[in-house]
Amino acid sequence: MDRIIIFDHNINNIGLCTRHVTQGEEFKLVQDFIDYYIHMFLQNNKKNNLAVFIEPKIASGFPDIVFASYSTKILDNWSDKREKLTINELKVMAHLIMSDGCTGRELMSILKLSEKVTIQAIENLLDAKMIQRLDGKWRPVNMKKIYNIKKLISIEAKMTDMKKVAEQSLINTWFASQSYALISIPNPQNNTIRNFQKQGTGLYCKRKRFEKIVEAQKLRLPSSYISLQFNEWIGNTLAHQY
Repeated sequence: MDRIIIFDHNINNIGLCTRHVTQGEEFKLVQDFIDYYIHMFLQNNKKNNLAVFIEPKIASGFPDIVFASYSTKILDNWSDKREKLTINELKVMAHLIMSDGCTGRELMSILKLSEKVTIQAIENLLDAKMIQRLDGKWRPVNMKKIYNIKKLISIEAKMTDMKKVAEQSLINTWFASQSYALISIPNPQNNTIRNFQKQGTGLYCKRKRFEKIVEAQKLRLPSSYISLQFNEWIGNTLAHQY
């Protein structure tokens, strides 16, 4: 199990908060699915490692589970300066990744950050060796040195409330590479299946075993600063271990 890290409690020094879980049938469903997913991961993926986040606090709420498959080389270019990065740095970093680079003025205008906050974020990212200045713009360094998550899978679990779990799974597409709902209903209705297919989110059902009824659309990574946040949580945790 040394290839698996479980994040199920607050870790203050890396800025991770989790919600206290409520015991019951729904959490039992979540626990069983985590065991199933880990078993399948170890069986089918020999190259990467897996981080499992249970109800981590992010800007849009507390997703029930987030599975992050990451490269074993995550620490190869790591810097202890990355522990000091805040949400502001990650927002700047995410925008630089998704754009063709920006000037400081453009970052202030787009992200609505003050000049002081923007300058500090740029300095911190430079210290962490995550950005560089090219052709008058701030740009990311090689992505392999910044981001090592290969898959970021979100899971929202519900016993019966199909409308709610569909909405939650759609919300999670802003940071995940694939977003799924997990339900205990063994045979969902056809219109439910069509709804998940239409919105691009996936669906797992609990029958005798877990079965993937709808494959989620694959989205780019990183897609937001929260995609980056999961990478930082993993890297900083591993850096402390070694």
